[in-house]
Amino acid sequence: MVTVGTEIRMFDARGENGRTIYDSKTGQVTSPSWSPDGRAIAFGVGSYFTGHEKPAAVAMVNADGTGFQNLTDGPGNAGFPSWSPDGKRIVYRVAGSEQGLRIKSLTDGKIAILTTEYDNFPAWSPKGDLIDFTSFRDGDFEIYTIRPDGSGVRRLTQTGGNDAHGIWSPDGEWIVFSSSRLGWKDEALVGYNGPQPYGELFAMHADGSGVRQLTDNQWEDALPSFQPRPK
Repeated sequence: MVTVGTEIRMFDARGENGRTIYDSKTGQVTSPSWSPDGRAIAFGVGSYFTGHEKPAAVAMVNADGTGFQNLTDGPGNAGFPSWSPDGKRIVYRVAGSEQGLRIKSLTDGKIAILTTEYDNFPAWSPKGDLIDFTSFRDGDFEIYTIRPDGSGVRRLTQTGGNDAHGIWSPDGEWIVFSSSRLGWKDEALVGYNGPQPYGELFAMHADGSGVRQLTDNQWEDALPSFQPRPK
């Protein structure tokens, strides 16, 4: 599954037989997230990466492209959803008129405020006990964890470079993330407004220990994804 502009496209495991399951026609689509049972996809749709003044929402669609619905509304810029392991809640970030992380219950529609800082890219642990996220609250981008009830905020990375985009391993033991801690080497932008060309992938335990470097090249490495556990 990939997003291309305004579309979500589905492919088989070999990258073949692509088909569009959702097309917003106008708004940008980003960060699709599978429900734990594989029946639905949550994602962001609207205006991203050009400031937070324009609205964006978290939405959901069935895996076959039916049943589209918006999960958030209002003037804020919402996006980057992640499901709870039981499939009953979604954590996402808001920015603009308000900011921080929010959790929406899919059973009763209630929304809980998780944080009010400049936080982004939340990811719910497969164990259900923690949510990792990227925050600028201490002067640069670092990775933190928090319990779903809002307690136990913990900073995991301590480097001078930016650390971001953390994802969980299927067993909830590891977080893989992108980091600029190695600085600039022989990178060059391929376009005038290209993304950060300094990211390498690292892995660490859920408590921030045991950091391992996974990649080392001249390209930006980011937004990884784990192969699901075999059933």
